[in-house]
Amino acid sequence: MSLVTHAVTGQSIVRMRQRPNPYALPYACAAARQCDTGGAASARRRVAVAFAAGLVLWGLCASASAQEANSPGAVVGDVLDALHLRQEPPAAADFVVRSRPAPGSLDYQPMKPTEKSEKKKTPAQLDALGAELESALAQNRRAGARVAAPDPAPRPAPRRAAGTKPPQGQAN
Repeated sequence: MSLVTHAVTGQSIVRMRQRPNPYALPYACAAARQCDTGGAASARRRVAVAFAAGLVLWGLCASASAQEANSPGAVVGDVLDALHLRQEPPAAADFVVRSRPAPGSLDYQPMKPTEKSEKKKTPAQLDALGAELESALAQNRRAGARVAAPDPAPRPAPRRAAGTKPPQGQAN
């Protein structure tokens, strides 16, 4: 507590000491210049840390690739193993193993692109293909002409309001 005199009225005022606000800590810290405010020095520090981390990672990859030059994926796997970020999957349950077919019994063919022929068709071959398509079109049109289209459904009569007479020429 402190005793303060009001400047205008001259009355004595007892001022209580305020508790520090935990939510205002970053602002107080920045105002007192006790912490880094995110200026140029902080940016340089972040760049330096990122550069050092990159050098360490590059060194790990270079040493791993020097030991085994199998594939680029092996290098990444070795780094993940060294950092304990990868683990082996658990073994399959017995009922799963029993339900799977034998590995050699499947007729699996891997997807691969088909072989393209580099031969271009001659004009005679193109004319023959065109004639074949025209004959197929004519055959489909003949088959379609033999099929009778179904009759359209009859339209229902319009509804009348209760108590009105039907129009002239129509029955109830």
